[in-house]
Amino acid sequence: MKTADDIFALPATDRPRPRDGSIADTWSNTRGWLALARDWGAILLIAAASRRVGGAAAYAAAVALIGAFQFALGEALIHEASHYHLFRTRSWNDRFEFLYALPFFMTVAQFREEHLAHHRDVGTPDDALLADYRRAGLFRPRLNAFWIWFLKPLTGFPAWFYLTKLSLTPWRCGAKIVGFWTLVTLLAARLGALKLLALYWLVPLWTAHVAFLYWSEIQDHFATHSGTRSVTGRLGNWLWHNNGLHAAHHARAGVAWFRLPEAHRDFAASGAPLDLSSGFLDTYRQLRAAALRHPQGVPAPRRGD
Repeated sequence: MKTADDIFALPATDRPRPRDGSIADTWSNTRGWLALARDWGAILLIAAASRRVGGAAAYAAAVALIGAFQFALGEALIHEASHYHLFRTRSWNDRFEFLYALPFFMTVAQFREEHLAHHRDVGTPDDALLADYRRAGLFRPRLNAFWIWFLKPLTGFPAWFYLTKLSLTPWRCGAKIVGFWTLVTLLAARLGALKLLALYWLVPLWTAHVAFLYWSEIQDHFATHSGTRSVTGRLGNWLWHNNGLHAAHHARAGVAWFRLPEAHRDFAASGAPLDLSSGFLDTYRQLRAAALRHPQGVPAPRRGD
């Protein structure tokens, strides 16, 4: 069983370099700032382009694209911060959470607690992810993969689902969230930008962003043989900071996002069992195949041997 020290290991640059030639990971504050600048810069540029072009089609495209970069911030980079990987200076991973956690109504500490439990319990009956899968209806007999993958995200289910998971406890975390959003709302009102805040942050957040969260949570572990699926598509991993290389992350949780491609190749070469998907449609095909193989219900994912 992994301990917190295993999962949230100190940067490898603070440890002796391995003698066996394995990956010696390096952390960099600069890498973290560049990743944040890319994602926030993209969101601002997309919003500006949408306003300049105008029209419903341009706005719909902006919502989808902003949601994709919100996922990069509010899932991929907060995940790195929870492992103390985003910044080499350890305390910065929590200190700068107003850039990648509080805008998503959570704190790094809340995410870290839940994520530690996931690493510890993944593939076992204690994994909280199984409850999420049950709420999403994934274990029902005669699973309709097309409904689950393509249609259910359009019903508002992801927004409802993730809204019910938000929490203001412990009180220190709740105070940060309430304080942050009070300040943002007052500042937007002062600047006459409440409409912009709603159109270009809150609407993408509770439509596109939550849909990406929904798809990610399913593809990471559901309907797998090894217990974890890795998505190898280059575009998705570029966009979401190698978030798709999930098996390598679980096997080597001390590896930062920018070294995951190397870790993935290393892990694959070791002969470890892997569930691989090339992307969105390939994952759907795997879900559909699993549903056809198991008409009485797709079994819960189990940790690979």
